[in-house]
Amino acid sequence: MARTKQIARKVTGGSAPRVNLQVLQKKKAKAKAASNKPSLKKPANINSGWWGHVVSEEHMYKVKKLDVKFICVTCHWQKNKNDPKPYFKKPVLSTPPIIPGGFQYAMTSQVAPLPTALVHLYLEGIHQDIGHPQVAMLHSFLQAYFPEGDYNFSQLPFNLGTPESMEAYEKEASHLANTLCAYSKVVLFLTTHSDEDRGDLFIGYINNKPVASKTLEFLQLLLSPLSKVVDGADIIFYVCGSVVTNPQSFNGVKEVAQHFTPRTMLLFDAEHLQLACTVPYLQSLLDNTIIQGFPVSSAARVALNDCGMLGRHSNIILVMWQEEALVVEKFLWTDKHLKPWGHLLPVQCPQCGTIQKWVGGSAEKTISFECKYSNCGKTIGAGEVSLPPKTYSFSIPENATQLPQGKTKTSSWLQITL
Repeated sequence: MARTKQIARKVTGGSAPRVNLQVLQKKKAKAKAASNKPSLKKPANINSGWWGHVVSEEHMYKVKKLDVKFICVTCHWQKNKNDPKPYFKKPVLSTPPIIPGGFQYAMTSQVAPLPTALVHLYLEGIHQDIGHPQVAMLHSFLQAYFPEGDYNFSQLPFNLGTPESMEAYEKEASHLANTLCAYSKVVLFLTTHSDEDRGDLFIGYINNKPVASKTLEFLQLLLSPLSKVVDGADIIFYVCGSVVTNPQSFNGVKEVAQHFTPRTMLLFDAEHLQLACTVPYLQSLLDNTIIQGFPVSSAARVALNDCGMLGRHSNIILVMWQEEALVVEKFLWTDKHLKPWGHLLPVQCPQCGTIQKWVGGSAEKTISFECKYSNCGKTIGAGEVSLPPKTYSFSIPENATQLPQGKTKTSSWLQITL
């Protein structure tokens, strides 16, 4: 028989003693050195020369005049799709410019990204295999759309365990916030460990030992120096699922969203989150929102088509603003044979111990399963009572909407408003 090797992958869970950040803050010196705000220069718009692909050289001088404004092909199509008009306007050009190629993206999208910054906040000393490779992959993906600038990638470690390290972080974070004020879109990745029982987040180290704090306290302290760029930003939590599954911890996340008003917060509820599983989904999500400019509410569903194995591993939690109200959406993967209506089937029957592929029958919105081992529940000893075969029955969650995105013959995604 061929031998297999089991390798434990790096995850963001664990345990650490809780510390009170308010006590740590009181230990800090009251006087803080005021940092001078650096002069900000907004990067040049990389889209200023896109029309060079459709206008001939001999007429280029005409369109470069300051009083000439061009509309992109997609906007022109949207504006005139019911009453088609030539793509030019006299007297600038005598003939329409030649548009090469076709619509390679959705016709409602615009590959014209605004100045964008990607920031990775990570626990100082965290293993290089946790968070860094995944964020680097997404950074490389985004950077390719900004060949002439308008893009910034920053990494900022944090250790809030001592007054000295806390003050050093606040200084660096404030400087970074001033630098990023010129960027229209900001995406923040937060990578740290989470306490598996309490849902606390690891904040740093005291005497070289990791410590954790309540989610609300930690996020308030971490994001306060960055508040000017957190407002309207997208925050992606690279932490394990106890932050979501622990009610107190998740309430802290929502309170932070109310206070700092980011555009979205994205979390995963897997007990031991494997970050590699999130990359295909996040790449698609960033493509649809940052590059193509679709609303997050629709892009989050579209990206489910490209989520790979993420659905088997974790649900997706999206916290976002809609009409000045904070909304929490949960995306739940379901498969008739593996995860009926989002519930995991055991690999082994708990009653008879057989390993099997569960085969179920469905009636309306309920799927039922029965162990197929002929002796399941039966006892051999005399006088013992036999039990019926082990069964399971699952119904679709209340208020769940079955989505077409990512749907196959046996699986699909559900959307639930929490």
